Amino acid sequence: MKVAVTTKDLLTLPVEAVTVGVFVDAQGRPAPTESARLVDAATDGAVMRCIEGGDFKPEPGSCAVVYPKEGLKATRIVIVGLGRQEALTEKRFIQAVEAAVHATKAESLVLTSLEWVPVGRNAEWALRTGVRAAFVASRPRVTMKTRGAPEAGLQRLFVKTDRAVRGQKTIAERGRAVGNAMVWAKHVADLAPNVCTPEFLADAAQSIAQEFPDTVACTVLDEKQIDKLGMGGLMAVSRGSAMPPRFIELSYRGADEACAPVVLVGKGITFDAGGISLKPARGMEEMKYDMCGASVVLAVLKAAAEMQLKQNVVALVPTCENLPSGTAVKPADIIMMMNGLSVEVLNTDAEGRLILADALTYAERFKPAVTIDVATLTGACIVALGNQVSGLFCEDEGLTDALAQAADSACDAVWPMPMGGTYADQLKSVAADLANIGSPNNAGASTAASFLASFAPKSPWAHLDVAGTASVSGAKRASTARPVPLLTEFLLDRERAYKTRG
Repeated sequence: MKVAVTTKDLLTLPVEAVTVGVFVDAQGRPAPTESARLVDAATDGAVMRCIEGGDFKPEPGSCAVVYPKEGLKATRIVIVGLGRQEALTEKRFIQAVEAAVHATKAESLVLTSLEWVPVGRNAEWALRTGVRAAFVASRPRVTMKTRGAPEAGLQRLFVKTDRAVRGQKTIAERGRAVGNAMVWAKHVADLAPNVCTPEFLADAAQSIAQEFPDTVACTVLDEKQIDKLGMGGLMAVSRGSAMPPRFIELSYRGADEACAPVVLVGKGITFDAGGISLKPARGMEEMKYDMCGASVVLAVLKAAAEMQLKQNVVALVPTCENLPSGTAVKPADIIMMMNGLSVEVLNTDAEGRLILADALTYAERFKPAVTIDVATLTGACIVALGNQVSGLFCEDEGLTDALAQAADSACDAVWPMPMGGTYADQLKSVAADLANIGSPNNAGASTAASFLASFAPKSPWAHLDVAGTASVSGAKRASTARPVPLLTEFLLDRERAYKTRG
């Protein structure tokens, strides 16, 4: 999708659809934005006729499509409900943009969303976030259906502004890059598990390196190389599957080699049946989303390369399947991890932490400035925080604040959670250095994070448990691509900080 910011006349822009917003005033009456009034006047009252006729109420997220007879080069008007202006939140702004794009099959559209800026945000935020939301909303889900023609999706997006926004082209392109990364992450995660295998993920990472050959490099370790490194966690979890494991190292170099990188680690279990500790059959099909951490960190690196950020980023992905078989790891087995610790496997369905632990040990070789792992790790986090907020586990105050700030700006919510201390004490084993689970039904998200802390690099480290936020469950199951917005915003914040210090 091509994106442009324009100051040209809204009435003569060569697009199929024009969006206009309508607020509600303090008395509950429609309050059209400036663009809505302009388009209404040019089309002999088409906008207000739709509202006054009762076909449209300007409530948040509502939309109506009107086909004017004259006065506009576009063939249709998309009227977007915004509710009370003082109640327009960041989330409602994103929903309004998404609703506008979903309301029409137009291949070209102009947004007037810079008139819808939420309280406390500026035009730069609205431009970047609006483009991101429009890009994600415009991309139809890729399926393997053989009937029916695929949707074309939005091909050209214009964002209307009365006066130029400083750096508007770069801002819009960055919004597009984040949206593109989200679409990439969603596509990979939504694939069937017989398609998205460890080898497929490795090939997908290689394709990113091929897309940006000057700044991105990819190394993929096979089973023999993984075993030689002593990655006992990854080797143990993969034993039940005929699919061999892979370990992916994807690196982006946007700064001098001496600049310490941000290392992102993503859990890549391409299907999780639970191993010998078998999961219930109901809902098991959603366990294809146990690799969402992997798709996210690869997508974030892709976005960093597309935005040409002036920093170094490394994405590490341990990937395999967790299946039961005669060769699978068993409860009570003891495995040796890459950092030399022994772990007693009390539950084979607590496998994500085993493969992440080896990846975190591997991360130390990069001497990272910051390490962040992303994983659909525990059902306990869903119990604690539900499906709207990701769990943030971090004992470094500066990193916690930076991630919380990025989450707020990106509308990708997190909540700080406890770890260490008595939670770590629950991981004691009579037979090994650690057990892979704590006390049953007792703070599972915090004990899982505490387990990972035993393997994390010495530099600031954070763990994001996205078990409840990475995908939507049920008949319309789908990846959300979270926390791509949070992590890309975190990198952009670091970029701004470098420029300020410089």
